[in-house]
Amino acid sequence: MHTWNNGDQYEGEWKACMKHGKGVDIFANGDSYNGMYKDGKPHGEGKYVWANGSYYEGTFKNGLKHGIGKWKKFVPLS
Repeated sequence: MHTWNNGDQYEGEWKACMKHGKGVDIFANGDSYNGMYKDGKPHGEGKYVWANGSYYEGTFKNGLKHGIGKWKKFVPLS
């Protein structure tokens, strides 16, 4: 597990000092990402979960949502 000074954590595969392959990021703000990386960015299948419970599960390309995926927006009960 690698922890950055800001509290972000990563556990997974590396290539040339960049996230590459399967890995999990846990961010200090409560967000998380579990999936594939290429050249340090989410790329391929993965799931990004925001601290409020919203999530996107599907395909990423160069760090951005791309192609087919499932988006679930958290809606608080009033």
